Amino acid sequence: MLCVALIGRLVNRSLLLGALLYPSLALGLITAASAFEGRITAALTRGGEIQTFTYTVGPGTLRIERSETDRPYPGNLIALESGNVTLLFPHNRSFIRLKSPGGNAMPGGLPMSLPAGGPPPGIGPTNLPGMPDLPKPQMQQMPAGVGAGIPGGAMPAPPMMPMPDEALELKATGEKANLLGYDCAQYEIKQRGEIMEIWATDALLPFWTYLQSQLPRFGPRMIEQQWGDLLKARKLFPLLATLRFENGPERLRFEAKTVTPGKIANADGTLFQPPASYHEVEPLPF
Repeated sequence: MLCVALIGRLVNRSLLLGALLYPSLALGLITAASAFEGRITAALTRGGEIQTFTYTVGPGTLRIERSETDRPYPGNLIALESGNVTLLFPHNRSFIRLKSPGGNAMPGGLPMSLPAGGPPPGIGPTNLPGMPDLPKPQMQQMPAGVGAGIPGGAMPAPPMMPMPDEALELKATGEKANLLGYDCAQYEIKQRGEIMEIWATDALLPFWTYLQSQLPRFGPRMIEQQWGDLLKARKLFPLLATLRFENGPERLRFEAKTVTPGKIANADGTLFQPPASYHEVEPLPF
């Protein structure tokens, strides 16, 4: 017992000396110890439709799932440090890896809803067994005498180029509140007569929005397609967010329902990895 006590004292003194000599190391230990782990449930209401989500947060990892059981919704696996996202497609046991930043990951924003029959042509993995062939792109016919020297006298339609987003700013209002036991600050985003009010906390994790599929983007994004990026950049998680026209009715609401801290059971290490029975598919080239 005496030996154990002496060893404990030596270890404590070593840690104290290390903290004094290397403050950055001590800060890193404090940050690692205070990192959130647990589950968050939330609901998104828009146009009479309610979507429910579960955020499962492990050490450096995040899993986002839709809670509805009416169809096989994709799961999102996110490596928080690198920002890489893996989309899991249970309907055909496949997955796609999207690299970020500068990769194929879809910009943050609201979840994209797809029709009940599955993803439309050209969206999601298409080179899978049993998937129907997609229609070939149509060639644009040119008037007689135009396009000479081109077989068939046809030219492909010019590709659509993404347009830059309008710069938005996440502004703190100075208002404070406590939601679900967490201290929150109020923020606002304004764009073209619309205002989004957000109550967010820095005590959880940076916000990641759920991705329904890998979708191309053409044209500037609206507030609801950009607010997630603004919060993530500030390392904030929203517990309540509403979007409305100024002096008008609310048209969108994101609300956290429960926050349950606690260690996530993941003994076999499979919770934040694609299942072994799934096969990888290359992302679409855009």
